[in-house]
Amino acid sequence: MATAIRIEALPARLGDCLLVECLRPGAVPWRMLVDGGPSDTWPVLEARLARLPEGARQIDVAVVTHVDSDHIGGFLAFVRSDFAHDQVRDFWFNGRQHLEGVRSIEQGEDLGAVLTGTTGGAVLPWNEAYGGQRIATTSDRLVEVSVPDDGPHITVLSPDATRLGTLARTWATVLKKARDGTREIGGPDRPRKLGDLEKLAAQHTPKDDSVPNGSSIGLLVEHRGASVVLAGDGFGDVLADGLGAVAASRGVERLDIDAFKLPHHGSRGNVLARMLAAAPAQHYVFSSNGDTFHHPDDAAVARTVLAAPHGATLWFNYRNARTERWAAADLRKKHGYRVEYPADATAGAVLELPAGQSRMR
Repeated sequence: MATAIRIEALPARLGDCLLVECLRPGAVPWRMLVDGGPSDTWPVLEARLARLPEGARQIDVAVVTHVDSDHIGGFLAFVRSDFAHDQVRDFWFNGRQHLEGVRSIEQGEDLGAVLTGTTGGAVLPWNEAYGGQRIATTSDRLVEVSVPDDGPHITVLSPDATRLGTLARTWATVLKKARDGTREIGGPDRPRKLGDLEKLAAQHTPKDDSVPNGSSIGLLVEHRGASVVLAGDGFGDVLADGLGAVAASRGVERLDIDAFKLPHHGSRGNVLARMLAAAPAQHYVFSSNGDTFHHPDDAAVARTVLAAPHGATLWFNYRNARTERWAAADLRKKHGYRVEYPADATAGAVLELPAGQSRMR
C-alpha cells in the first residue's frame, strides 16, 4: 500500500528533531521539519538535509514548537544556514510579538532576529499560513490549515491562550534559560525492572508546570487518510482538550489516529490517561535517549501500553537499556503490542503510514 506520511524521529539525544513528509503521487513530497534538537543535533540534521533529492529539497514548513534548548538549539544553526534561506517556505514559531502584553522583538532574541532580518540577513517568512498571527487554539473555533495541491490538512491542538499568557509574563526568564542551554543533570541511567504495568501507570505524578512546555505548539496532521499527532512538549490536558474539540467538531466521540508522537519525550507529567483516551493510535513514538532526564519514563510508557489498541506499536528512536526492556516477550504477549527500534542508529526511527480511509469515529 502506498505511503501517505513518512515520519523520521532523528537522533537528537534528549531533544526533538522530526522530519515529516506527506507524499503526493507524481509530485515532490510536502515536508515539515519540527524542532532541531539541542545544538549538537545540527550536524545530524545537516547531513539528513543533504540527502534530500537534488532539485527537490524544499521544506514547506519549519516549526519551532517552543523555546527550550533541546528543541531550539540545533534549529538556531539551521535557520542561519543557506538551506533555510533558500529552501524553507514558512517558519512557524510563537515569538515575542505573538504574546499579549509583551513588546516587539528585540535584536538580541536570536530566532526572532533572524526571521525578521534584524541581524542583517533577509527577512524570512514567519507564520504566513496564519496571517502572521500567533499559532494557538481558540475557544470558539478550530485553527486549521489546508495545504493546496494535494497537501495535508493541519489542525492546531496546543497551546491555548492561558499558556501563551503565562509565557508572556515570563518571557525574559524563559529566553535566558533557552540561551544558556539545558543543564546536564542526573547520573547514569540505571533503569529498574518494570514489574506490574498497572501499578506503574497508576503512580501519582504532578503534571508538568514548565512554562515553555505549556506554550508548545501541538499539531494534528492528516493526509490521504493517514493521521499523526505531533505533540511537541505540550501539556497532556491541553492536548486532550484540543483533540476533544476536533472530535466534537466531527460528531465523533474520539479520534482514532495512526500515529502519536508523545509529548515531552515520554514524561510521566505529560503523558496522561485522558490524553491517550482522546486519540487511540496504532503507533506511538518516543523521542529521547534518556541520557539526561531518563525519558521515556516508565509510568508514561506503561500508560501508553495499557491505553493502546491491541497490536499497536511503540517506536523508540534509540535502542538502549531503558527502551529494550519494553521488548520483553512476556510483556508484549500479555499486553498485545509491538516494539520497533531504528534500523540505523544514525538515522533514528523511521515510520511510514499508509494511505487509506480515515479511521476517525
